[in-house]
Amino acid sequence: MKNIPFVQTSVFVDKRYEFGGNQLATFWNADSNSTLSSEEMLGMTREMNYSESTFVLQSKRAACAAKVRIFTPGSEIKFAGHPTLGTAFVLKRKKLIEAKANRSRLELGLGPTDVEFLAKDLVQMQQKPPEYHEELDNPKQILKAMGLGEKSIAEDFPVQFVSTGNTFLILPLKSLSSVQKVEPNGKQIIKALEDAISQDVLIFSTDTIHGNSDVHARVFAPAFGVLEDPATGSAAGPLGAYLEHHDIIPTHVHGEIFTIEQGYEMNRPSRLKVQLEKKKQKVNVLVSGRVRATAEGNFYLKK
Repeated sequence: MKNIPFVQTSVFVDKRYEFGGNQLATFWNADSNSTLSSEEMLGMTREMNYSESTFVLQSKRAACAAKVRIFTPGSEIKFAGHPTLGTAFVLKRKKLIEAKANRSRLELGLGPTDVEFLAKDLVQMQQKPPEYHEELDNPKQILKAMGLGEKSIAEDFPVQFVSTGNTFLILPLKSLSSVQKVEPNGKQIIKALEDAISQDVLIFSTDTIHGNSDVHARVFAPAFGVLEDPATGSAAGPLGAYLEHHDIIPTHVHGEIFTIEQGYEMNRPSRLKVQLEKKKQKVNVLVSGRVRATAEGNFYLKK
């Protein structure tokens, strides 16, 4: 019997709620993980049944503290937000990143990714500069897949694919109630976007539950086995870029932090922060959130 140690965390937690954020299982021991096959990692991820699980391995890159493989219940993926922040938190907790270190770098499938420890429970990651892809001229099919009528859409803003590492279709809706009443059909979402650059969808409204939030969002990724995700760091970057690029929030000053609320419809209230920091000709997309350790133990796997 193999004993594979893990730490369970919730990422992007909101201190106002005892339970919330996006759950993550991090298998942190590189030695025991090195004995696992990709099929076993995928099976363990399905057994944990969270949006993602991560597996830490030794990195051959001198500047990286660890190599991190990320799995959804559907497949391995190259990049994700809450697994990066949660794994960095666990590595620090297990002293695999020095206690005094304020910064570190993880090797993801997408490449080296910088993380910063802003506080004991607050972690920030840097994502890739924004890429603004094509706009969806006729969103009728994707609205139907969400169970929405065409009048639900906020017509003043585009339905657009945006990426800061992962690409999402960003769909602006008129009201909070429109976002809340969405009933996604995973098969229809995949069908509606089968020829598109991405089948991952983020919907949002500028109506929010909390007055100190900028937007209320929901994220759907059925192609990866995640019908809905309670807090999506890899979508927060594209959403922040979209909000600033199109001046969606009239009171927002470019370069300031956006606050995103997500997960309420799943009973996992979450709070995500994103900032577009402009340095010379480069835009640094910074996504941060609080992490809470919730459980620790061993996964038992037959040899």
